[in-house]
Amino acid sequence: MPLEGGTVLYAKPILECHPGHWFHKDAVIGRRDVAPLVQQAVNRSLPRGAAKVAIIEKGKVLMVRAARGITQGIWNLPGGFIGYGEHPSQSAQREVLEELGLHVKLKKLLGIYSETFRYTGGYMLSFVYLGTRRPGPIRPHPEEIETYDWIPVRTAARITPNPFARKGLRDYLKQRA
Repeated sequence: MPLEGGTVLYAKPILECHPGHWFHKDAVIGRRDVAPLVQQAVNRSLPRGAAKVAIIEKGKVLMVRAARGITQGIWNLPGGFIGYGEHPSQSAQREVLEELGLHVKLKKLLGIYSETFRYTGGYMLSFVYLGTRRPGPIRPHPEEIETYDWIPVRTAARITPNPFARKGLRDYLKQRA
């Protein structure tokens, strides 16, 4: 796991039982007697969750380019991080509303995907839903979304560098075949 200040190896020990004197991950992050590098490594090893929605009409999917954050400037499905205590489906609907001003109805879960990112070592789970939009104009939030477009599904699956959007759109295409 590459981190500023060093590289941390991540491994799972093979143990018959968890030693009672070992700290649990959640406790390590806030301890003052633990090196900051170790705290960062433990924090990064905790999974992050995201939820996305594929809104498809007439063979095209609604894609966005974020104005900020880790997906800035790339074509992606609308969506974002799951909030604490939030169900992934609620998160997906909330994110589309925040980003595009659209209310969506989720039709089905296309898939749950996981990825360990090579450059950060971060681990993430993403829930990708197929949804339909409720009537109303698309109003991208200027601080969140740079632009949006309706892109043919096959093209969108090919051009997005986001692994979750790509996998979700490919699974949609497989289900349609």
